Amino acid sequence: MEIAIVGAGVLGSIFGSLFSQNGFDVTLVEVLKERVRLIDREGLWMQWPDGDRTHARMAITSDVKAVGVKDVVMVAVKGYHTRSAIESARPMIGDKTLVLSVQNGLGNLEAIAEVVGPERVIGGITAHSGMPVSMNEVKYVGGLGPLLVIGPYDGVSRPGFERMVSAFQKVGLDVHTTPDINQVIWKKLIANVSTNVVAALTGLTGGTAVTHAPTVKVIEALSRELAQVARAKGIDIPELDDPPAFALSAFASTKDNRVSMLQDVEAGRPTEIGNLNEIIVSEGNRLNISTPFNEAVSLLIRGVEERNRQKLSVVESASEPNAVRNAIKAEDLDALRQALETSPLARALSIHFTEFEPGRATAKLPGTPQLPNFLGYTHTGALFTLAEQTMAAVANSLGHVGLPLNCDIEILNAADPAKDVTASARVIDTQGRIARVQVELTQDDQPVAKVAEMVFLRN
Repeated sequence: MEIAIVGAGVLGSIFGSLFSQNGFDVTLVEVLKERVRLIDREGLWMQWPDGDRTHARMAITSDVKAVGVKDVVMVAVKGYHTRSAIESARPMIGDKTLVLSVQNGLGNLEAIAEVVGPERVIGGITAHSGMPVSMNEVKYVGGLGPLLVIGPYDGVSRPGFERMVSAFQKVGLDVHTTPDINQVIWKKLIANVSTNVVAALTGLTGGTAVTHAPTVKVIEALSRELAQVARAKGIDIPELDDPPAFALSAFASTKDNRVSMLQDVEAGRPTEIGNLNEIIVSEGNRLNISTPFNEAVSLLIRGVEERNRQKLSVVESASEPNAVRNAIKAEDLDALRQALETSPLARALSIHFTEFEPGRATAKLPGTPQLPNFLGYTHTGALFTLAEQTMAAVANSLGHVGLPLNCDIEILNAADPAKDVTASARVIDTQGRIARVQVELTQDDQPVAKVAEMVFLRN
């Protein structure tokens, strides 16, 4: 069975790896050319729930016309990209192709059906998740229940659907079927609506949020409003008998995983609020059901999105020397490295790069008598300069001018000013014009500091 996966983010990479490991012919389709180049050149790394780390080569492209018609096209993009993604996927969809959506929220199956016809559309949900480690590495944390629960959008089980299910199950993939995918989607919606937005607004992970009484109250209120709307729409699933318990249990199972909406907010990206809480509000209005908690959190998330947009408008006006800009756009890493190492502060601190390639860099701050602060440790300003130099290197190594939006630094241990400090940076993820960069500072293989920065990629 030949499968194309539209969207090579966390979920697309997880399913791509699982399908490929089990003998299916997989092609990842990704619009971010930086990710395409990196995976095509270096392959895809996966960290598995049992602690194993594997590497695999996988076909990936941005050119859907070069892929050809596939047996299955899996859609694994954010809900706000569904319509454009399925339109662009048309060249991969033949007379017998099935289109499988594993997206969050409501409205995705309807959008796909409008383009390809309802008889081709298969809905799916998964409670499995992961987190990006770099642009070509994903940490798969597993999840509750089966890998996939799938069912025909129109409720009709056709031979093509049955063949796909048989192929998945034959190789041991935990794939279940349902005659009514809408009921299953609403089951997952209880957790998504009640917890994703709470994580995005508070910054809390599931393991912490479920022990914090005020946060629990919000989760309970959101889930009860959803249950009222669901029952009015004729949804009848056991989880609606006690929606807070189901939502809290699902959230607790994510432990320290940062759910997708929290990752989106931290990276300055749009969220899927329009496919989640806002739909509960609109359906509530249509059914004359009050949903004040869902409306409030929806408005707050839209405010967070606006804050992030305003940050982008500030950095849009920044300028840099033509020679540096030209080196960045040409991806001339030698010229960029020279510009970084000869900048006045880097030269004063003798910071130099020991590794520099697209999306990754390592630099060293030599120990010198000029580094101690008044307490005798390496000055935090010098450490931050080292981190910023390394972040600037990787953020500007992908063909776009990388401009900082915000930065978080965590000091873990004091550094000895007589010894070298090493900084290793990598681009964790890019979505549109936003990149996340992470830097780790070490001395004698011991952690000194961790730095995370959100970067705007300007054309």
